[in-house]
Amino acid sequence: MYELLILGILQIHNMSGYKLAQVLESSLEPRRVISNGVMYPLLNRLAKQGYIEIAAEPNTHRNKKMVQITELGRQRFQELMAQPVAMDAKRESIYRFKFRGMASVDTATQQAILADYAAATQADLDSYQAFKTHVQAQVGVELAANTSLVTGARALDLSIAICHAKQAWTKQYQAKLKGHTSTRRTEP
Repeated sequence: MYELLILGILQIHNMSGYKLAQVLESSLEPRRVISNGVMYPLLNRLAKQGYIEIAAEPNTHRNKKMVQITELGRQRFQELMAQPVAMDAKRESIYRFKFRGMASVDTATQQAILADYAAATQADLDSYQAFKTHVQAQVGVELAANTSLVTGARALDLSIAICHAKQAWTKQYQAKLKGHTSTRRTEP
């Protein structure tokens, strides 16, 4: 999972392992701490696979090492961006990683990622709304009198609102892509 974000970040510029860990931490949903025990073995694995190169930066007193992507790593990044996202607990983080790397893929891949995200978000929304309808039908009048049911319904309302926000964001992104593509086609 982290491979996608690391290769995506390195598309833009080289970074130290420390900085890469900071970017990973800020990108994860929910926020997590990335330890050196996770980061450096991952970087070493990516280097062994030929996706990145790790080199000592000259003229640094602490033997700082910089990480850069290779051509094989660029190809791997494109493959990862094109892969479907599994409907599991890591899904939201993987989509966020893909969104960060959108500038490095073609418009068709961007559109496919957004369409998949829209479909996943709609599936979540349908599920939350169906469950809320079920709960309301089952408990009826008890809902207002039962504090745990009221707070549960509020939590469902939050999940539904988040899905609506995701849908609005996705539609805006898709419209910008469509506008960008239209503009590019009309230019000489």
